[in-house]
Amino acid sequence: MKDQKIYNLFINKSNYLWHAIYWIIAAILMFFIFSNRNYDFQIRLVLVSFLIVVSYFVTLTINNYLIPRYLFEGKIFYFVYLLFAVFVFTLWVISFSVFVILAYSAYNLPNLIVPQRSDVIILIVGNYLIVIVAVVIHFIKESYRRLIENDNIEKQKQLSEIKLKEANLKLLQGQIHPHFLFNMLNNLYGLVKENPDSSRDVIIKLSDLLDYMLYECDKKKVLLENEIKFIKNYIELERVRHDEDFNVEVNFPQEISNIEIAPLILFPFIENAFKHGFNNRKESFINIMMFINHGKLKFEIENSIFILDDDKYLNQEGRGIGMNNIKERLKLIYRDKYNLDIKNDGNTFNVKLEIDLS
Repeated sequence: MKDQKIYNLFINKSNYLWHAIYWIIAAILMFFIFSNRNYDFQIRLVLVSFLIVVSYFVTLTINNYLIPRYLFEGKIFYFVYLLFAVFVFTLWVISFSVFVILAYSAYNLPNLIVPQRSDVIILIVGNYLIVIVAVVIHFIKESYRRLIENDNIEKQKQLSEIKLKEANLKLLQGQIHPHFLFNMLNNLYGLVKENPDSSRDVIIKLSDLLDYMLYECDKKKVLLENEIKFIKNYIELERVRHDEDFNVEVNFPQEISNIEIAPLILFPFIENAFKHGFNNRKESFINIMMFINHGKLKFEIENSIFILDDDKYLNQEGRGIGMNNIKERLKLIYRDKYNLDIKNDGNTFNVKLEIDLS
């Protein structure tokens, strides 16, 4: 807040007022400090006015051209070279102009007392001191302004990245719902063909699952016990459809109170296993294991692989949305706090996921 007030007072306000104040003070100093009061008022006024005008334009050249174009761009050699050239050129202009002014005054106004060489040197030194002070003030002010602006740009960039991350997460999480529903409707279609009476139970369980997804999964984190309950309900729903040879082994941890996890971060792997690992054959299997160790969740799922039948409705795979979705969500949510290993040997599909929940 304090930095912002300083910025608004000295940086963000119009420069015209501060320029006017500075150059009025500079003119007063030149007239009363750097010029000898023993000499006539008229010649002092002419010399000081001329030197102030030169100082002003020299300062503008350095501040508005040399500093932003060369110094702030890191071109130090060119900046020093051009600064020296400006100094030499203006020194020649000042020396020649002062000589002309004094010569004209001495010739046309013989009664005027003109300054001596030492007095002229003091005036020129004072002139360059005023330029140096103006340049230093401008450099400090401009550096501070750029620092504040870069800081604001960085904050806006971070804010934009956060908003983009949140938008991506909402988009990815939103894709899970239709993808899940799409696959379950396909499953329901198959169940209606095989066992119409059991389809009622499936619809009820599906309603419970959708209720969890719609009203709980909009949060950043959910309780792991609720997520496991959701997974168990889904497995029971699959058990209804695969009433024969349901070779599924599940091992979930018992003590999981107050542990939180991103919603539906594990579910796509389980859904994928059922989609590609079950076909009502005896050799079909799914093994699911999960445990917590020192704040880390270790999850492993292994399933058989089979070739889908020719039914065009049951063959739909959701275009691979589920697996790609979960990989992107893991990157956005857990960044470098997870490790995912997926293996496929043609007969079995194995997923090992470790997440640091601390």
